[in-house]
Amino acid sequence: MLNILIFFPLLVAFLSLFLGRGGVKIFSVVASLLVLGLNLHIFYDFLQGVNFESHFTLGFAKFFSFHIGVNAISLSLMLLCSLMIFLSFLFLKIEDKAIISAIFFLEFAMMGLFSALDALLFYVFWEFSLLPLIYILGVYGKDFKAGIKFFIYAFAGSILMLIAILYQAYLTQQVLGIFTFDLELWKNNVSVTPLSQQILLFLAFFAAFAIKAPLFPLHTWAPKVYANSPILVSVMLVAFKMAPFGFLQFCLPLFPDASVYLMPFVLVLCIVSVIYCALIAFKTQDLKELIAYSSISHIGIMVAGIFTFSIFGISGAVFYMFAHGLVTGALFLLAELLVEKCGTSEIGLLHSLSNKAPGFAIFFALVLLASVSLPLTISFVGEFLVLLALAKINIFFALSAGFVVILGAIYMLAVFRKIFFMQGQSTISNFKLKMREILALIPIVALIFYLGIAPNILLKPLQDEARALQEIMELRVVEQDSVDFLNGGRDE
Repeated sequence: MLNILIFFPLLVAFLSLFLGRGGVKIFSVVASLLVLGLNLHIFYDFLQGVNFESHFTLGFAKFFSFHIGVNAISLSLMLLCSLMIFLSFLFLKIEDKAIISAIFFLEFAMMGLFSALDALLFYVFWEFSLLPLIYILGVYGKDFKAGIKFFIYAFAGSILMLIAILYQAYLTQQVLGIFTFDLELWKNNVSVTPLSQQILLFLAFFAAFAIKAPLFPLHTWAPKVYANSPILVSVMLVAFKMAPFGFLQFCLPLFPDASVYLMPFVLVLCIVSVIYCALIAFKTQDLKELIAYSSISHIGIMVAGIFTFSIFGISGAVFYMFAHGLVTGALFLLAELLVEKCGTSEIGLLHSLSNKAPGFAIFFALVLLASVSLPLTISFVGEFLVLLALAKINIFFALSAGFVVILGAIYMLAVFRKIFFMQGQSTISNFKLKMREILALIPIVALIFYLGIAPNILLKPLQDEARALQEIMELRVVEQDSVDFLNGGRDE
């Protein structure tokens, strides 16, 4: 069934190229709903104890295997992808079959990437994911230079990752006598890798994932891409948590000593990213760019949670990934609707929308409250757990990261006040939300509050996976300082 989930979007991507213009919208909504339904079914079966792992080796290349499997972390991120693709197709009026085909191809790459248990297979799907994004940016983007910059950054990260994967396979061959890219073999190999080699491999993987995340100072490609690309690209970039997943899949289990050794450097980088991007968001005058910088700021909190190596931190970070993809994706969809209705995303040109679009104002307010992590909303749960985990390591880190919560509330509420309540000269006419837009926004708002009030349906499986990851790190760690830190950082 997992194979069907991976390859069905690929089939849909090819079929969509042969559709007439009139049926594209319905086809995209129905097909994406089928993928979402299959994803939910697999997630439910997994919680009931069903194992979806499958493994076979290609005869002409025995070192490469199609090894796939899922856990609660990968399934929750796959579910986020399929959910946001379905809601985006429902919300937006898209009739270009080339874009729809590219998005389904992207979904195929994401399903494969999150389920890959072979490092080379992971890399193949990673590269596949870049193709539709670069195509859409190049053909439909407003800023060609932004697309070029994205390609350069992404290509540099991919090269670093490939080098690290090949070298790790070489090291495995030196110990086990077989040249393999199987991640399970890599993780179960408890032989000692010198700290110096771990650090080099860690930095190569970290740089690749930090570019894609993005983290300061490798974030400069992101704001312009978010602001000038078709809205589907912006939504997909915030919904697809490839980079944070990469930290969990490679950096922590494969290089535990290097992870602990470099933890202070990573946490400082995350805190700087959080505060720096929040300050820029505070000053920007374009709504899409503001959402983009706010998104990058929140990503810093997620990565910081991962590098606490604790159950609270890791599970909170993954839960926050789900929340961030849902909430920030919804903000981008609402911002695009403003551009469609008002012809601009310039904050200074938008006035008194509460009178002209009351329904839109209500939905925007509800999503915005989740964005600033109001208690009882989905974002609060993940952010609180991450800050709690950071406080156990260093109270200064927790206070610094918590600063973005206050700053985020200030600039987001200030923008909401300007757009919806400040009186000014405006030529914007009244508008109402269409039924398809309401149908897309209702599930988002429902999830925002349901998972904010009752998060355990998702959080408990994530905590079990975080505990398993913590155990792998404790099994493979060698340096005494790392052993002491991991043992001292266990959540009771």
